[in-house]
Amino acid sequence: MEKIRPILYGVADYAQLRKKNAWFVDRTAKLRDLEDIAYAVFLRPRRFGKSLLTAILEAYYDVRYADRFDEFFAGTDIGADPTDERGKYLVLKFDFSAVSKDIAKVGDSFDAYAALRCDTFARDYADRLPAGLSDRVLKASGVCAKLNEIVAGLAHTKVKLYVLIDEYDNFTNTILAESGLNAYNELCHGDGFFKQFFAILKTATSGTEAPVTRLFVTGVSPVTMDDVTSGFNIGTNISLDPVFADFTGFRHDDLRAMADYYAPRCGFDADKACDAVLTWYDNYRFGSATAPSIANTTSVLYFFDKLVRVKMWPDDMVDENLRTDYAKIRHLVTMDRRLNGNFHVLENLLAGGALEEPIAKSFQANELSKKENFTSLLYWLGITTITGEKFGKTVFGVPNETLKELAAKMIPAAYSDIHKIDERVFDINDGLCDFAEKGEWRGFIGILSGIVKENFAVRDGVEGEKVVQSTLVALLTAAKGPYLVSHEREAGGGFYDIALAPRLDRWPDIAHAALIEMKYVKAGDPVPTPEQLDDIKAKAIDQLDKYSADPALVAKWHLNTKTGSDKSVASPRGATLGEAALSPLHNGTVALHRLVLVFHGGDCVLSEEV
Repeated sequence: MEKIRPILYGVADYAQLRKKNAWFVDRTAKLRDLEDIAYAVFLRPRRFGKSLLTAILEAYYDVRYADRFDEFFAGTDIGADPTDERGKYLVLKFDFSAVSKDIAKVGDSFDAYAALRCDTFARDYADRLPAGLSDRVLKASGVCAKLNEIVAGLAHTKVKLYVLIDEYDNFTNTILAESGLNAYNELCHGDGFFKQFFAILKTATSGTEAPVTRLFVTGVSPVTMDDVTSGFNIGTNISLDPVFADFTGFRHDDLRAMADYYAPRCGFDADKACDAVLTWYDNYRFGSATAPSIANTTSVLYFFDKLVRVKMWPDDMVDENLRTDYAKIRHLVTMDRRLNGNFHVLENLLAGGALEEPIAKSFQANELSKKENFTSLLYWLGITTITGEKFGKTVFGVPNETLKELAAKMIPAAYSDIHKIDERVFDINDGLCDFAEKGEWRGFIGILSGIVKENFAVRDGVEGEKVVQSTLVALLTAAKGPYLVSHEREAGGGFYDIALAPRLDRWPDIAHAALIEMKYVKAGDPVPTPEQLDDIKAKAIDQLDKYSADPALVAKWHLNTKTGSDKSVASPRGATLGEAALSPLHNGTVALHRLVLVFHGGDCVLSEEV
């Protein structure tokens, strides 16, 4: 009986992956390109395979593993044609995710951990180090003293030292998020221990016959690196280099190969699995809009692990570990229980669908209040990705449903600092479930309208329409009902405001879907009269006629020819929806509800199905 290749979700131990013949995407060909860069900094969002990459580098370059080369790299690209540098280095490796995030303990924790790594290095390579160096390192007190001993002891020798630093900004990001800018600055500025550590490394990479021959640093954003090194002068930032755009992550061909391998062996539909992965985890582009589309490594493994090991579709398409990671950055949009300028950037992203700014490759934490820096930070964190270019600026959009949900959750989280809405988000979820089953929409629309009114009362009226739009989209998305919430998507030659698209891949019994057309009257204008509301509604109906007649939407949502109120849906040409679509699915199982919402400022003055 064939043994199915295991999926080791969350495992970054390369030796274990190879030993168990676990699923592994081979990117080892990129090591040849990396050898052109002595000191490299590689930034990617959380859970993107950076730790496994550093483990591969260690296995390939560490002299201690030279005799295990075939065990580790047989069948890989680099295994078939290795470089001259394989197995030629002493490797000093740090993983700063092991450092405590408690501000009261972080200094001692960092010193203890990093000192232990230096001691381990001294013991592991004792017979390869210059005479007496191992003992001097072990006797030195504190990481800076130990690191100085290593650097001084290897200077002007023929020993090649490769320093690997994984998750360089892991604990600093958490401290910035949870303890604030002042606590963060103590770590990264002045005489902070972290800055001292990088100062020693910078010295070790400088000058003729520098003891650190190679350096590879991974992390999430350039913020901490800029703070502790006064910019990327400690190495070359390869994060936007097109050569390394797919250094980690899954390309489309990787996803297809994975689905085609496991589907017949584990009894699921390969096409549906691929569609789900592309919808929820794909569409990251690193460096430019023409870069290959990449899916998040850990999220893909999370999904396939459920299908293969547990034999079931995940109840929650968003990995809880990823959700926890992104919850840490809530502080970026609030300050002293007030919404700051960063919040408006995120709000505009969800309301308008795109941001336009140059990519900031380097900036410090105290500069995050600047719109261009915060916009770039969203990109580095993976909340947005590159979708295009416009007049020298980069266009950013949310890459997939996972990040749409995580970004949307930041808005109600910020609202809750002003007026508690957490329980009402659960009520919206209940309302969406009722709608999916019975077509009852007034319940969740009523809750949404109430929250919009409360939030609008403490906001700048100039922002009015975007406040309403972003509130509706964010709350519907955060409520996690059985729908994909989409906004400003093309259909029928136009762009609908909000759609509740049924997730039929997960819940095939969903019986109702919705297109919502939102109209806005400025708060300073008079309350619209009944006649004016009729005119507004008529314009909304014309638009909904176009959107709801889109054949692709009809087929994808499996719509029937009746709305929720049992009326035929007319196309712009007078044909019924089914006739316009000419689709075998026009008598499908899902009823379409077309809703018109009219807001006067924050007040919903009309909510009607048409």
